[in-house]
Amino acid sequence: MARPSLKQERQKIILQAFTECIAAKGLNATTLDDIALKSQMRRSLLRHNVGNRTELINQVAEYVSTEFETIWRQQRAQYANEDSDEWLLKTLFNSNPDEQYQALIPAFFSLLASAHRYPEVTQRLKQCFNVYVDDLTKELVRHHPRASENDCQQVSLGIVGIFFNWDSFMSLDLGAEIAKLNIQLLHRLLSTLEK
Repeated sequence: MARPSLKQERQKIILQAFTECIAAKGLNATTLDDIALKSQMRRSLLRHNVGNRTELINQVAEYVSTEFETIWRQQRAQYANEDSDEWLLKTLFNSNPDEQYQALIPAFFSLLASAHRYPEVTQRLKQCFNVYVDDLTKELVRHHPRASENDCQQVSLGIVGIFFNWDSFMSLDLGAEIAKLNIQLLHRLLSTLEK
């Protein structure tokens, strides 16, 4: 297997550092100096390896989205042989998500809040959202053969919406009661596919 180039290694370090910075400070407040300090690289090396600020923002949107999609698909694969929909609770509504996922959440929502200013970020975050909806729709179609694909897609959209809402408020520590209501809502949506 070929070793990644030095430029690719630096790009990954820079994108990880930028992700951590925007998770801590937000996208608009993060400066190139912050990223340089976090990545332990000179600012000139940042620009050489990732380009200007807009290019860097587009690249970090790609990085964060790809990481989310990879985690989602790995989690989904763990339950590939399950015939029930209970895997959704274990995957999407896990009250103790892994550290990598938790570290990405604030960066994702910071990008989401600023996406209207960056067309490429908007497109990439839409793709990420659609990965969740499309993958979940396929799973629901498989688990609910009597339901139409449109019904499965609607339920998928509802579940993903609940999931993104749940993630966005996770830092508020709303407690077990809200988690329980979300799970009940998920079951209510899924029950519409049984008719």
